[in-house]
Amino acid sequence: MKSLIVPALLGLAGGSLVAQHSEDPRALILQGRALQRRGGGDNPARAVAIFRRTTTLVPQSAEAHLRLSEALMEAGDLEAAVDPGTQATHLAPLNAEAWAHLGMLHYLRGRKLPEAQPLAQRALQQAASLMPTDAELWTRLAEVAETRKDEAAALKAWIRVGRLRPPFSIQGKTLGEVAWERVAALAANLKHYEALREAVLALCQGKYPEAHSLRLLEDLARDQVEKGFLGHAEDSFALLGRHLPKEPAVWDNVALIQIRTARFEEALESLRRTEALRPTSRGDYHAGLCLMNLGRFREAVPRWQAVLKTQRFTKEDEELASGARALLATSLLLDGRAQETLELLKGWPETEQQSELLALRAQAYIQTQTWKQARQVLRNGMTRFPAQGIFQLARSLPAKRFEEGFFAKKESRMALTQINLEVMAGLLGDFRRWERCLDFVLLARKAAPVRDIELLLLQGNALQELGRLDEAMRILREGQRMNPGHPTLQNNLGYLLLEKGGDLPEASALIEASLKQDPKNGSTMDSWGWALFRQGQFKEAEDILRKAAELSPFSPETRKHLGEALLALGRLEEALEQWERALAYAFPDRKGLEERARELRTRIAKKLAEAGQADSEEPSEMPEPDLDEDPL
Repeated sequence: MKSLIVPALLGLAGGSLVAQHSEDPRALILQGRALQRRGGGDNPARAVAIFRRTTTLVPQSAEAHLRLSEALMEAGDLEAAVDPGTQATHLAPLNAEAWAHLGMLHYLRGRKLPEAQPLAQRALQQAASLMPTDAELWTRLAEVAETRKDEAAALKAWIRVGRLRPPFSIQGKTLGEVAWERVAALAANLKHYEALREAVLALCQGKYPEAHSLRLLEDLARDQVEKGFLGHAEDSFALLGRHLPKEPAVWDNVALIQIRTARFEEALESLRRTEALRPTSRGDYHAGLCLMNLGRFREAVPRWQAVLKTQRFTKEDEELASGARALLATSLLLDGRAQETLELLKGWPETEQQSELLALRAQAYIQTQTWKQARQVLRNGMTRFPAQGIFQLARSLPAKRFEEGFFAKKESRMALTQINLEVMAGLLGDFRRWERCLDFVLLARKAAPVRDIELLLLQGNALQELGRLDEAMRILREGQRMNPGHPTLQNNLGYLLLEKGGDLPEASALIEASLKQDPKNGSTMDSWGWALFRQGQFKEAEDILRKAAELSPFSPETRKHLGEALLALGRLEEALEQWERALAYAFPDRKGLEERARELRTRIAKKLAEAGQADSEEPSEMPEPDLDEDPL
């Protein structure tokens, strides 16, 4: 290790001492260093004698004590080396070389004397803080900390080694690889997510990572999915795919994350990669979902047909087929192909047994104006599946509207048409086709007066999704007049007031009333937390928003709000974690949050850099000697 101490560090109190002795301390230091093994000599015992004379001549010289300790250590007398080594750090508390030597001295002593290990850890920590780019110091510190079972300190030290990327090799591995392997093991024990993620990604960034590292990456990705770090999970699976490009399951997992986070175009591209490697009915199923959510209903049809043609051998095959039937019929109906929908449903014995298929059949009859059969299916469904959407709406019709008499034919048919329009609007909303959803809502309202607040809620939701907030507010106020105590209406209206900067007390009262009726509703809990935040009650907001996140773990809005509360409380790293969870999803103001998250990362990095500098200055008890001034 290159010396950082120059002869000026002999630290004489005044020049008069030189005149009183025939020996020059500076010359003695140079003579002794030439005899040290580290100086190329082979007589550390003689160097010890010279340095002892030097410490007598200049007892305040940190370098004299340091060299004496070094020579004693080279001579094999570790215990005698302790006092002068310690004295050197007392005389020059900011001298990195002195602390590094003392740390290594105690490190060697600690092999036989456990009581020396905490001394080694303290000295090495001090040296590493003064020389933060010295990988050897951090490595020794990590080893000592692990020996002492101080896993937190060892983890921190190994991370520093890994980030320094030292070129040294140990048994065929670089020291950096060894460091990240230790970080991965320690982070798993300590359940330190960020450290584990950094370690596993580092181990897998190279061109040819070990099989064990790839298994760690796969385990990390699956754990990230389970814990809701979907953006991180996608990164992990994508990295796994870079090393295993021929493994379709990897890209299938990427696609599933993209579907869950409503990024359907990207999911389709990932599914194409999977399909090129190994076409499966599961891949067709997921591609069909993506296409429907993109409004491409006609393209989805052959995907569902392919799923239904697949031979079914497993329980998963049967489940896919069951879902594909309803989605195929829905795709045809939303594509305006009601007659094809009818023909399809007639050929399935499952139609009479499944409420969703029977409901689609009723809609298809209405759309083809097959009124008699439509009423028959509706009566059947009202009896057997009263909670199913279209059958529930049919039950709400007055009897004279449901029956087609000679004088009420037009009114009856308009009532059934309105029911179909409302259900079509709901289906289009389910697949995020908000413009078309709104068109059908307006047609339904034109067909007959609004009977149920659900239609107004759907209209308000569509307007909000389209950014037409003033119109949404007007519709929700209309719903309030119809049913002021409806919990969903109260929550939606209260939240919209918060977003538009409206009456805060009214918004809070509405949301609180909604939450009392439905205390397990994650969306309402999120609104209440946001209302508290807007009132400046940040700690209370955090508590409520954490409950909302438990109820709705995959809500980007909740994660975003929780991040805001944590940021207001000064907990920057936790805020960033929540925002990173939110950014996995597609939502209207995602770009704005990306920019804020980028700024927050910079802010955290600056804070950590300042903290690191403060740590390195913490042990200072006296000013650093002026290296430019020669007291001799």
